[in-house]
Amino acid sequence: GSGADYLYTFLRTFYRDDTKATGWNNLLFPNVGMPHALWQLQGDRRPVFEEVQSHGQTTHVFKSWEQVAPGQMSVQEYDQAIGDLVGYLQWMGEPAQNTRVRIGVWVLIFLAVTTVFAWKLNAAFWKDVK
Repeated sequence: GSGADYLYTFLRTFYRDDTKATGWNNLLFPNVGMPHALWQLQGDRRPVFEEVQSHGQTTHVFKSWEQVAPGQMSVQEYDQAIGDLVGYLQWMGEPAQNTRVRIGVWVLIFLAVTTVFAWKLNAAFWKDVK
């Protein structure tokens, strides 16, 4: 995934963890040292883990979320807001991305035409040698 995908998932996977100094933790980045800045929008929630036996070891695997206290937004509204925020941050991080992609297409077309031209020219130069 891209950096935007990582940031989107990071901002959606905070949960309440009373054992941490900040009171928050993150599934994507465990033991993160920052509080959840958008907790009032998302609400207070806790992860539900499932014990899985694998190769003689018990591991805890994330199953779902348990909403402890509702936020100012519904889950869908929060996900949409985070998507919009991450999209804006992606654009602010590289505002010339659209121009770069547009120019890149023309560069690839130019390289393809030049390759065909060079191949034909090479064939014309070497036809008498064979």
